[in-house]
Amino acid sequence: MYKIAWSRSGAHWPFGARGGDRGFEVKAKTITDKCHTNYCDGQSDLHMKLIYETDTKRILGAQMVGRKGAVHRIDAMAVAITMGATTSQLATMDFAYAPPFSRTWDIMNVAGNVAK
Repeated sequence: MYKIAWSRSGAHWPFGARGGDRGFEVKAKTITDKCHTNYCDGQSDLHMKLIYETDTKRILGAQMVGRKGAVHRIDAMAVAITMGATTSQLATMDFAYAPPFSRTWDIMNVAGNVAK
C-alpha cells in the first residue's frame, strides 16, 4: 500500500499558470500544515497548493499531498471550485472538526487566508 496520497481538483500547476492565455492572470500559494491536532497520535505533514485567479481571487484548482487527509479534503475543494468560491470565502468556510482528523483551522482555511 502507498504511504503518501496525492489528490487534485480543477486546474493544476503549471497548466493553471497559463491563465494569461485565456485573458486572466493566475497565482498559486503552497501551504504546509499538519493533518490533525497536536495532542493526537500520528500527526503528519499535509501540503496544499491553491491555484486562483489574481484579480477576482476565484479558486481555479487545488493539489494536496500527505500521509493522511489529502484525499478527503480535495472533495471540499472540488465543491468550492464548482461553486466559484473565492479565497476569502475559503478562508471562512466551516469544515467539520474532530481532533483525530482535523485542526481547528483546517489547511484549506489557512490557504484561503494566505491567498486573500
